[in-house]
Order: sequence, then C-alpha cells, then structure tokens
Amino acid sequence: MNGDLVNELDDIFWKLDNIVRTHPEAMRVINPKCMALKDTATICNRIAKLQKHWSDMPQSVLLELATRQSQPFVVVMLGLAERKYKVSQPSMVNWWRRMCATGQDYILTYFSWKRLAETFFGSTVLASDIMRVCVDNEQMLGNITSTLSDDKCVDFKIRELLGGLSMQSDVKKAWHEWAKLNHPDKGGDAETFLKVKLVYDEWVNIQNKLTSNKE
Repeated sequence: MNGDLVNELDDIFWKLDNIVRTHPEAMRVINPKCMALKDTATICNRIAKLQKHWSDMPQSVLLELATRQSQPFVVVMLGLAERKYKVSQPSMVNWWRRMCATGQDYILTYFSWKRLAETFFGSTVLASDIMRVCVDNEQMLGNITSTLSDDKCVDFKIRELLGGLSMQSDVKKAWHEWAKLNHPDKGGDAETFLKVKLVYDEWVNIQNKLTSNKE
C-alpha cells in the first residue's frame, strides 16, 4: 500500500471520527456502511489468500468467487489448501457453479472437517467427497430434529448440550457464550456446532410461540 493511499485513508477515518463526535446519531447511518465495508475487506482477504494457493487459476474466476454467496466455498477451498489436501481446481469451481445455479449452494452449511477426515482416504479430494460429507451431516441433523418430539424434550436437550444447565439458567446467555467459544471460525468443530445450533433454533421457535400465545 503506497503512502498516498495510507494518507487518504487516514483522512477518511479522521473525518468519520469527527462526524461521530459532533453528531452521535450519525452512527445509525455509518455503522451499517462500516459493516458492509468490513465484509468486503474479509472477502477480498480470502480471495487474496486463495490466489496464493491457486496461482494458475485465471483472475476472472477468482473475481467470480469474490461474492458473499461464494464465501462458504472459498473458506472450504482455503481449508483444503492449508491442510495440504490436493484438489482439481477447475472441477471444484465447475461443481460450485452447478450448486449455485441449481439452488444447492446451501449444502456447504453442513460441511465438517471432522467428518471429512473420518471418511476420506484418497490423495485428491473430489467434489463428490465434499457432497458426501454434507449430505451425511444433513441427514444426521434431520434425524436429530425428528427426535425432538415435544417442547419439554427440546428444552431438556438444549440444556444438556450447553453443558448441563439447570432449569434456572439463562439458555440464551449460555448459548451466546458457548457459540463464541465453539464457532467454526474460532476453531470449533462445524459438525458439533451445527448439532447444537439446530436444537437451539428449535428452542427459540418454541419460546417465540409461547410468548405469542400469552399475548
């Protein structure tokens, strides 16, 4: 980054700081824009990292992946590269294009490194290997949902998963503390996180229904 650009950025942030100090209500407008800028910076940073591993990939393809929709794919590809897994880059990109075109891009929500390590024994990870992991996890989580037969069962299950909470404990507070420690971005296992989140989401739905009924 050259000196002129650094100076220009410093000037922008100085002006923003001055606006917030003199007009605190401006944060309602500035904050969403700053969050959007942060998201864009995160995406650009990931693409730059991927470019180092995929040096032969055309720039146009990397730009194609610089979207919010493609971030789950980029994160998995980075993870594979950092873990020294071999992949066919063009095949992976074509597979992801098909997933997006057919509305199946959600499938990477169910990806788990733990499950991949348990089931993959080859030399090159294929798109079919990733799909198998995701589909297996999706089915497993579906089976968990089917066991949550009533409200009391859900309440008991989420308290158990969050470390054996007592009936007096605040489930929402415990969930936020647990999620901060166990989120996949913080090094937690994605499969475990998905299991707990699924039950927590069901618990929240039940609480919302109970509140609605009281009103």
